[in-house]
Amino acid sequence: MITLTTMLITFMANGQICPDNSHPHVIDLGLPSGTKWACCNVDTDYPEKQSPNNFGGYYAWGETNTKSVYDWSSYTHFGGSQENCHDIGNNIAGTEYDVSHVHWGGSWVMPSQEQIVELISKCSYTGTTKEGVDGGLFTGPSGDSIFLPAADIRWNGFSECFISGGYYWSSTQSSNSGDAYCLSIDLTWGGGCGGNDRGYGLTVRPVISGTTSIIHPRSSADDAGQAIYNIYGIKVKDTKADINTLSNGIYILNGKKVVIK
Repeated sequence: MITLTTMLITFMANGQICPDNSHPHVIDLGLPSGTKWACCNVDTDYPEKQSPNNFGGYYAWGETNTKSVYDWSSYTHFGGSQENCHDIGNNIAGTEYDVSHVHWGGSWVMPSQEQIVELISKCSYTGTTKEGVDGGLFTGPSGDSIFLPAADIRWNGFSECFISGGYYWSSTQSSNSGDAYCLSIDLTWGGGCGGNDRGYGLTVRPVISGTTSIIHPRSSADDAGQAIYNIYGIKVKDTKADINTLSNGIYILNGKKVVIK
């Protein structure tokens, strides 16, 4: 049986956008709530060089595994009709149904409806193309930005959306049993937040909610192997022996800060 301990890691954003290749990074947009957004989507580590073939994983709402076909018959939380989906909570952030938290751990969670609305209302938006990929650039009060590629929607195994648009799940259930809120982006009119079918496959951009610390669970196996973490609580190497393979930066080993120059 694995015994869990916790290690408190203080992250150091300080306006830096992706200072090294150990993604994901925490981007402080200067939002009033203190919410920090990730630089990339779940299942990808290409913050601004994401390709149409690598937008990250597509997930039905409340599921934590990708699949080849997205429809109501394959939806884990389908209750017999779209109006009778399983109740897994009004906000699944930080739960077993939160793909951000399950895959990345620490304090990473799916953004809530309120956090998406804040992103839209407090940031300036520019529809743009980066590395040949269409998407939206959200620039916050701090001057820092995040780029969200116009990832499509998966349904019945195919893409189903306008080529210029993209959709990202929130953690918030809508008033309809079969819907949950999501962030939608378009190259021309900007960003919006509305309901979408829970069975659709959408991409996910994680957040850290108004905190400057990450509680990263560690197992006894990690302790024995002296795993190495970056300052955002993400494990980058399994053992201390791999430390010489790391790029320059600040890391955490056995609960202590290690600087590699």
